[in-house]
Amino acid sequence: MKSRCLLALALAGACGIALPGHAAEPLRLEDAIARTIAANPALAAESAELDAARARARRDALPTPYVIGGDLENVAGSGSLGGVRSAETTLRVGRTIELGGKRAARTSLGDMEVARQQHAANTARLEIESRTRTRYIEVLADQARLQAAREQVVLAERTRREVAGWVAAARNPESDLRTAEIAVAEAELAREHAEHELASARLTLAASWGAFTPDFDHVDGDLAPLPPVEPFDTLAARLPASSAQRAARLDADRIAARRRLADASAKPDLQVSLGVRRLEVLDDQGLVMSVSVPLGSRQRAAFSIAEADAELAALEARREAERFERHQRLFKTYQELLHARTEHESLQTKMLPKAEQALAFTRRGFEAGRFSFVSVSQAQKTLFDLRRRSVDAAARYHILLIEVQRLAAVAPETAP
Repeated sequence: MKSRCLLALALAGACGIALPGHAAEPLRLEDAIARTIAANPALAAESAELDAARARARRDALPTPYVIGGDLENVAGSGSLGGVRSAETTLRVGRTIELGGKRAARTSLGDMEVARQQHAANTARLEIESRTRTRYIEVLADQARLQAAREQVVLAERTRREVAGWVAAARNPESDLRTAEIAVAEAELAREHAEHELASARLTLAASWGAFTPDFDHVDGDLAPLPPVEPFDTLAARLPASSAQRAARLDADRIAARRRLADASAKPDLQVSLGVRRLEVLDDQGLVMSVSVPLGSRQRAAFSIAEADAELAALEARREAERFERHQRLFKTYQELLHARTEHESLQTKMLPKAEQALAFTRRGFEAGRFSFVSVSQAQKTLFDLRRRSVDAAARYHILLIEVQRLAAVAPETAP
């Protein structure tokens, strides 16, 4: 029971207990994520890029435009061509007639570009959400570290008062009091450092939704329960559905669409115009029609097709290399995750209870005059070091779990 109480005190900050002097409601993880998604500038940029891709796709899907033009010939010349008596005026409407399915190929390419940018926006959202979760956990951990540091100051000050009484009673040497005062100063310094670390973590979390200063005092949550993780083989089987592999497939589709457009461009387009020409000398008019075909389209298309084929080959090679690298990263992260769980469970079930018992025995021995102050000081230091390690291991587990879920395309839990 005593062990549970001490552990609860060590993790009080992470359990949503308000810090002294703060009365505001704690920030919840789901609220932090909602604020990030609603106001993060990077997500706004991705949304604008998606709008741009859609506009380009709609523009490229349009048919070729009509062209209106005119000519004025045999004007202001010499002799019989002087003035406008021999003028020839032509008005024409022309258009490029696309052959070979170029418009359909452009439309397909535009759709691929939109899908690629949509995936980039979704990926950015997941990345920023994961980063917000990580920052939230870091605030939780720093709250717990600050709470433990404050408890250490209280215990060090209590021990200093006890040592001062023993020194006044001539039971302990003056050096014990100086050592106890040093322990208090070190505990206060550690508390001050923990306060700065928490302030920095809170500001970092607030930056997730574009704020320069945090508008919350503390966050709600509990680091101690470690959620389960699926077996490695199950996670590895999801790697083909990961964001990176999905992006590679979309890139391949986009290059394939470019190749189809290049193949369609091998067939030349027809440039056709139809107009009316008026001859002032005869006071008559007649129809004028012109047709032109560009040359060299097939050769240019062959180079574009070869370029697309080379890019597809390079993309497939990179995709295969990325598949092995991602599998390796997942395995390494998974092993670190398992170690963090083992460390946390060992600290809670084995090391912390023994450290608490050792401190209790040492304090009783010190009060009975059997142990020196140095023994008490060392027992206290060991206990608080283990408490910090417990918080560190729990926080590391939650952060590594977020990374594992991101690599394997697994939906994360709502809250730690």
